Amino acid sequence: MTEMRTQIGDMRYNAAEEQFEALVTFHGDAGRVRVASTFRAPVTTQPDAAERVLISRALALLDREGTLQARTAPLPSERVRRPRDAKPRSAGLGWLSIFRAA
Repeated sequence: MTEMRTQIGDMRYNAAEEQFEALVTFHGDAGRVRVASTFRAPVTTQPDAAERVLISRALALLDREGTLQARTAPLPSERVRRPRDAKPRSAGLGWLSIFRAA
């Protein structure tokens, strides 16, 4: 099972639409996925409650088709490092001998 870290961007209240809006980022092994999330509520709603709802709605929309989202590859610092082979690979480099001087 993959581990996913969640991060919420700047949460804003859209008074014209009477809703909270935020961009929620999910960090996983395959990279980052950003999902736009909204929560229709009065401006008097507690920010931490609105944040929890925005995150849960973004998670529900994560794999739904037609959702506004952006996917990016993992950064080099986020990639899983695999150990190298103990013995050096000698096979497959034979073609380099054609460049040997006579």
